[in-house]
Amino acid sequence: MTSEELAPSAFVNDDRRLRTTRLSMRRLRPDDAEAIARQANDRGVATMTARIPHPYRLADARAFVADPGEEFIRAIVAAADDRLIGVAGLKPRPDGTAVVLGYWFGREHWGKGYATEAAQSLVDFAFVASDIDCVCASCRVINAASRRVLEKCGFQLRRTGILDTVSAGRVSVEEYHLDRGTWTALKAWGK
Repeated sequence: MTSEELAPSAFVNDDRRLRTTRLSMRRLRPDDAEAIARQANDRGVATMTARIPHPYRLADARAFVADPGEEFIRAIVAAADDRLIGVAGLKPRPDGTAVVLGYWFGREHWGKGYATEAAQSLVDFAFVASDIDCVCASCRVINAASRRVLEKCGFQLRRTGILDTVSAGRVSVEEYHLDRGTWTALKAWGK
């Protein structure tokens, strides 16, 4: 591989499907828009994210599916029936040293371990497919479930701060980092 292939931006257009025991993560398709709109149009979902507006309409979902931006975005689907249950992605930081992990699930899929499963798969992909030093993620301080997902994946709290969000305005957040060395050690230990 060349160093260009190892840049974080190199996997933004990667077509591969990521698979876990219960999930499959694939590119977004136009027919995902209805399921995305239905699940993201939940104030409880939207206010836990930085970028989902509320209300979230079908037109919003169609625009998102048509142009997800310069990010590695995946529909998270149940492996058993290919039913969309959430969305996750990796966004390269401008300096090329890190990517930011983000994810959300429809409310009916909370508390089933899907977020941990998806996050672990995306983190592994990020470190294997690029030469990044770090995967970063943040969650609202009131989102104990997301905090626990990040902790189970090996992320460490770096700082707290304020973030401007689309649905909830200015909110308190915790920023977590998982560096390559820690990830490598966790993989070697088998967690």
